[in-house]
Amino acid sequence: MLTHAAHRDSHPSFWPRVREFAVPASMIETATARREAGDWAGACAAAGIDQAALLRLVLERRIGALQLPPGVRIVAAANPRSSAADGWELSPPLANRFVHLQWAHDHEVVVRGLAGTWPRATLPRLDPERLPEAVDFARRAVCGLLSARPTLVHRLPTTETRRGGPWPSPRSWDMALALVAFATAAGSSRDVLSLLVRGTVGDGPGLELLASLDRMDLPDPEDLLADPAGAVLPERGDLRQAALDGVVAAVRTRPERGRWDAAWALLVRALETGAPDLVVVPATTLATLRQEDWDVPAAVEDLAGVISLSRRADRAAERVAATGKAGR
Repeated sequence: MLTHAAHRDSHPSFWPRVREFAVPASMIETATARREAGDWAGACAAAGIDQAALLRLVLERRIGALQLPPGVRIVAAANPRSSAADGWELSPPLANRFVHLQWAHDHEVVVRGLAGTWPRATLPRLDPERLPEAVDFARRAVCGLLSARPTLVHRLPTTETRRGGPWPSPRSWDMALALVAFATAAGSSRDVLSLLVRGTVGDGPGLELLASLDRMDLPDPEDLLADPAGAVLPERGDLRQAALDGVVAAVRTRPERGRWDAAWALLVRALETGAPDLVVVPATTLATLRQEDWDVPAAVEDLAGVISLSRRADRAAERVAATGKAGR
């Protein structure tokens, strides 16, 4: 725990007061003696360390009779139970109030640091002007996901190990919402956002939320159909595929000749600006939406070679798989 109040000259008695009111001298002496003897489990027992006390610290921000100042932030660090001396898992109520970040050593960073050059962390800076929009974005993402997946609102894990880590509850979703908003307003990277979200609600729900965030960034299919020549498609392959699938779905919902032609023009643009294989499935599906009185647009010729090549590759793969099975 760190606080400016603990280090400023105006509060010189902060930590002595903690020891005076919160920790009896006999407890300190016994715990110290056992720790110096190498008995860490005995030291913890003598110090009265239990998770109920930790939960009170987190909930009430109180140590014994001492109320912690508002500026205090609570951070906990521990080795995994498998590598800790007499370690234990956090209780579910306590675990659900933390953001769990797994730490892995980067050997290159360690080597450079031991050589005298440790990296300096750059703290993110929030953009106040972006914060209201970021909060709205986070709310739409979290609420949209939980509306579609109501079982994720509260899901207590079945194993002790998982209950001692991040898991979804109304409390942890509220934390995730705040973290998404602040990370968005600070312009944090996707890797950072992934760590925060998965460390709050767990890997499975966290990945679903990240996927929802990606879908929210997709361009509107109607905007793409309105101006296929000037359309800006996502760079990432999975997002580009989703955007093209959305366009085809929009044409299926309202099949009109002009919209059908615009979709073909958009697929040609996708072919010119990205991986060719991403247009195969949307083009094949779009072709099935053609009505009898609709002429085949010239754009189809640009895509015919790609689709034909893809189909030949699929048939070749099927033949190889069939040959492998026959040879067993």
